[in-house]
Amino acid sequence: MGLGVKGAEGAVVGYLEEVVRVYGGVVPCGTPITVFERGWALSWMVRAGVPVHVPGELAESLVGAAGVGGVPAGAGLPADADTTSVALYALALLGVGRAPESLWDYHVGPYFCTWRGEDGVSTTVNAHVLDAFGQYVAAHPAARGRYGAAMAAVAEWLGERQDAEGCWTDRWHASPYYATACCALALGAFGGGSAVAAVRRAVRWVLETQRADGSWGVWRGTAEETAYAMHLLLMDGRSSVTGESLAAAARGYAYLMRVEREIGLKSSGREGWEVFPPMWHDKDLYLPRSIVRAVVTAALHLAQREPAITAWYQAGARNGHTAAHPGRTDAATGGINSTSLQKSQEPVVSRFPTC
Repeated sequence: MGLGVKGAEGAVVGYLEEVVRVYGGVVPCGTPITVFERGWALSWMVRAGVPVHVPGELAESLVGAAGVGGVPAGAGLPADADTTSVALYALALLGVGRAPESLWDYHVGPYFCTWRGEDGVSTTVNAHVLDAFGQYVAAHPAARGRYGAAMAAVAEWLGERQDAEGCWTDRWHASPYYATACCALALGAFGGGSAVAAVRRAVRWVLETQRADGSWGVWRGTAEETAYAMHLLLMDGRSSVTGESLAAAARGYAYLMRVEREIGLKSSGREGWEVFPPMWHDKDLYLPRSIVRAVVTAALHLAQREPAITAWYQAGARNGHTAAHPGRTDAATGGINSTSLQKSQEPVVSRFPTC
């Protein structure tokens, strides 16, 4: 552009020029969103048990979430409850938790708003608040007196917003798989006994909406949505994963491995957009690629730590059956029985419009 503007205006023009240069003229609605990306990527991976080394400065960048009013998704943006709660949750998972006092600024009872005065409400924001409160209380039991009532109220509020089919939807993402994973995982971990039935309904919905190729997706099968489904199936709060869930997750794992092999999880070309379509809502649809890669990486890790899934996949690889239709299984596959696999291969009737 070369406008030659100086001072504060020059800094603004310089920022816009840099954004245009980086993105080739197609400018996103908001950039950078550093805290947002770091909080989400860390929380999905650490919760799933992915062994990660987190530099001290990275964790330090999230500490602002504990300050008055919380933290914004990126510099220059207003603070919000979603970024604040996810940053606090990530810090708690890393063992450097801070009291989530800043979230009270968004409490409008019985739920939490994203911003004060907003028009609408978000299920996933409240799931993230439940995560932040719950993880902090788990490490500091004496704090239950401070946060327990709000946790119970949010859990009840989320339960009331579950669709009859078992899923959740949300304003910040096009896919019910994102909202369902966020809500069901939070309820499974911190919702108490009254949330068990809701989590089970969510798992049933996921099992019944798997596609014939092993993927999940609201428009078509995608790696991102498949990963959300696998997180729920393998981390739904039960002491052990059922055979039916293992079988469905195994087929999801085979799909993700096929995507990685044939397209690449980091693809940014046309094929990549087919598997990683922009599904996140802001002023437009966008794809926070680092977050989605983290979600998929964590789903692969969850599957790989299940002996039954890895045994089944390895047996299929030897016999050439790791594509859409795995072959028969036996004791050597680690206990995933062929009945469950065959059931999960059957096409399902789409129920997404009712969600």
